[in-house]
Amino acid sequence: MLQSPAEIISAAAIGLALLVLIRLLQQPAHEPPPRPPRAPSSSSSPSPQPSPLLPPTGIPYNEETIVGLITEWYSLLISLAYLHPTQVVYPPHNINERLCKSLGIDDVIISLMKKIPYIDGPYANVQKREGLDEGETVYGCHLFPGSMGYSFLRDDDIVKSRDPENDGVGGVRLNYLLSHDVALSHCLRDGMILILDTKANTVRVLDNNDGFDNPDDFVLEIPSEPDHYRNCHPQDAPSYFRQLIEKVRSLQLIPNGPSRSDKEFYGYNTGFEDRDEAKKILTEQYGWPDDFRQEGWARDAEDIWDQIQRDVWDKIQHES
Repeated sequence: MLQSPAEIISAAAIGLALLVLIRLLQQPAHEPPPRPPRAPSSSSSPSPQPSPLLPPTGIPYNEETIVGLITEWYSLLISLAYLHPTQVVYPPHNINERLCKSLGIDDVIISLMKKIPYIDGPYANVQKREGLDEGETVYGCHLFPGSMGYSFLRDDDIVKSRDPENDGVGGVRLNYLLSHDVALSHCLRDGMILILDTKANTVRVLDNNDGFDNPDDFVLEIPSEPDHYRNCHPQDAPSYFRQLIEKVRSLQLIPNGPSRSDKEFYGYNTGFEDRDEAKKILTEQYGWPDDFRQEGWARDAEDIWDQIQRDVWDKIQHES
């Protein structure tokens, strides 16, 4: 059936808008300013032992399993007052499918994008206290240790996620990730990038500081490009998310902090004394995990973290 002139013009306008968005995001971007430095841990704090690699099991990818684990992760962050419920947007979502398809993203990825939660709320309390607008505060904390989550409710995040290693200097490599891979998170200078492979039911954890932690006998998938993300050893995706959840439940990692700039996972590369003190308070005073007084912790957490950081800093100053 022939299209009317109005329909042709409308379709052309939509296509042009998508092209302009992609072109803009391919331009060099200004990197956000670094966060204020935290107090260093004392030399007596133990260094973290690297987590053992979780080999792929060969079990096929199951969307319900991955969605369930990611949703459980968000619930855990909320229970520890790292996120406020209003800062999380739950499915179902309206995702820009036209943009996704123009980028060659598989339908299985688009389906996942529609069903996982996102950090996309206004951070109202921080906004009021620090005078920041939503655009500055929405990405103010890490979703995973050392890693900020993408929100696929935003067209620019859909595009940027196709090249999570982009440092803001060069343009976005729109065809860098395979069509069945999706970057769930990214980092600035330090930290890690988390990429899910829906075809193999695996994740790749790219550490910006240490490179690939591959087994000695691992065969590179793309030998001509040693730093290509596909040369990072894959791990079983469900096992990886379950391990993260268990690390927080056991308080090996504690997600929190007194302000937007200090929100992170204590016990991940730094903050070991902060974590140990918070663990003692959570278990002895707030009943974690079996008799956890969640409302009390949510009320008191910010003051507690402020005091912990002051105490740790005073101790470091006294010992130096």
